[in-house]
Amino acid sequence: MQATVNYNELTKTRCQTKTVSLQGYIIPIAAVVVCLISRLLYFGKYIDEWDSVNFAFGLSKGYDILHDQPHFPGYPVYMFVSWIWYKISGYDIQALVFSGVLFSSFAVFPLYELARRAFSKETAILASMLYIVNPQVWLQAEKPLSDAFGLFFVITSVLFFYMAVECVHGTSKSCLDYENDKGKTPLVYFALGGVLLGLGLGIRVTYLALIPTMAYAAYQITKKIRRKKVALWGFLGLAIGVVTWLGYLLVHFTPYKCYKKFLSHADYHFYREGNSILTTDDYSERFSDIFHNLSAHSLGTWWTDTPFLRIVPTIIIALALVSFFIHEKWNFKTRFLLSFFIPYALWIAFIQDAIRQIMVLAPFLLIIISAGLMHGFTHFLKDKKQGSLIFLAVVFVFVITLAIDSLKIVSINRNEEPPSVSTINYITRNYDKDVTKFYCLNDWRLFQYYAPAWCVRKNSHVYFVSTMSGVMRDLDRLKSKPKYILISSKLFERDMYKKKLKKLAEFKRNRYAVADYNWLALYSFEWR
Repeated sequence: MQATVNYNELTKTRCQTKTVSLQGYIIPIAAVVVCLISRLLYFGKYIDEWDSVNFAFGLSKGYDILHDQPHFPGYPVYMFVSWIWYKISGYDIQALVFSGVLFSSFAVFPLYELARRAFSKETAILASMLYIVNPQVWLQAEKPLSDAFGLFFVITSVLFFYMAVECVHGTSKSCLDYENDKGKTPLVYFALGGVLLGLGLGIRVTYLALIPTMAYAAYQITKKIRRKKVALWGFLGLAIGVVTWLGYLLVHFTPYKCYKKFLSHADYHFYREGNSILTTDDYSERFSDIFHNLSAHSLGTWWTDTPFLRIVPTIIIALALVSFFIHEKWNFKTRFLLSFFIPYALWIAFIQDAIRQIMVLAPFLLIIISAGLMHGFTHFLKDKKQGSLIFLAVVFVFVITLAIDSLKIVSINRNEEPPSVSTINYITRNYDKDVTKFYCLNDWRLFQYYAPAWCVRKNSHVYFVSTMSGVMRDLDRLKSKPKYILISSKLFERDMYKKKLKKLAEFKRNRYAVADYNWLALYSFEWR
């Protein structure tokens, strides 16, 4: 009789645990659905920069990294998912955007779980809400680029690394008996994190900055599990993720051609024309740009050219961060988060400082901000009369002000032509290609997409060049000069020829909706 009672109680306990566990997934799943719907309502419809054209050509003209379809390393994981939607829809832009919309929405789930495990359920709910209305995360999801798509892999890999560390620290109920299963549970989590990181490298090479996070997780796990076993599981996980896409590239394009393409791309991207510290003339300006891209673009704080409404979230974010650093204890959770923030911040500082790379910090900062708000509530409002109502009002105003600003940004992205597209439309409407030559920078690639007739003969109508000196050299070698010579504002050294340049048109958009080349001008050039 006693055995029956014990068995019934045990069964009841397990069923209750399972029910609670299933109920715990309702909120993050609902958040994923809300995020997905919000993204689908503002679906982007323009390709406005070089990388996007490369992705689109990779779908419509065939996958070929040797001809920048897309450019090295080919982003095979993103392209494979986009290729599936392309076969279904038949439209390259829609396929590329939908991949980002879908996976950036899926990312809410691991974000919620990471915030819940590291801090609390309330922190996780708030972080999910802030993620959904974050201006840069939302905007990038609506663009035909791989950055928003990659957030799922970054956040999920960090979550698995955290779960592995959490196991050996004995703070996870699901890992209390890991010693009895010979440490398999944290090793499985660690390996899964490696797989997701390996796949992520097939989306953005930037995610190499997460290798130190993985190494830190391994160090923590080795305190309880043998070093060789940890290294083996981690290496196998990472290798599986990398080989999944790198193996295809090596077989399809040969190792030698991939190596040569890697060298040329690295030289261009990180040294000659890239945004690494090696190409930076003014270090103070570089770090000022990084701060602006992080605060104004990625977190939605106030700047001199933003709506005054942004003052509200700026104040709340500042107070939340102060609250977090004052009240959060120094423990394995904060040390783990630093193992992500420090290496990635160094990557941004020295290697890639573009907005799209900086945006990766945003989801993790939103967790910190949410935790800071919860600390503020606990220490200043919880025991006060109407304290809960005041806190809810602050959160409501915070989320709504961010949502209003984000809706404006994604609406501009959806409904207004980017300046680069407007430039092409202006030229093709007003000039005959047979008597016109347009000197430009990366607009050359956009012409191949929007006006391919202008690019049938290489360099005859649209000429890729970076300086006015290059323009002069090309004109000197031409026996028959074009009737109309057009110059893009992207070209350097224009001041040297300002007397011969006449502005024809100017195109300007909100720089928080069109971060790169939000202002462009078109000039005619008087050759004689």
